Amino acid sequence: MNYTLRKAVETKNEQALIESLDLSRQKTVDPTQYELIEEALLGTWHSQHEDLVNMIYLENLKDDRFINPILKIALDGDVFRPYDDELESTLRKCVHALKTIDSVKANLALIKLESLNNDNVKTTLDMYKK
Repeated sequence: MNYTLRKAVETKNEQALIESLDLSRQKTVDPTQYELIEEALLGTWHSQHEDLVNMIYLENLKDDRFINPILKIALDGDVFRPYDDELESTLRKCVHALKTIDSVKANLALIKLESLNNDNVKTTLDMYKK
């Protein structure tokens, strides 16, 4: 994945990013790739933000450098979540990813999201209160 992800980010190639995300499901994500993931999260040259955030959640990637990009994705739906419908699946995955990171900074980001009084944020956070 490293070469393909690096190539995708450096060339801002969405198809290469999609391929690297498919490969990531077969291999463990290496911490040396976190910088590339962070850059891809902030990229406006692709529409794979949901898959990137989901990868952080599913692969249990815990790194504070992901928090600001995840928060930006959650807060700027027009740019980063144009395909979210009323269920806001990408926004929900942002909450899951922040809960996965589970640091002081991630918890502050969750408080910020909770203050939006968004039903999808509330529903997702309620899953963790049980």
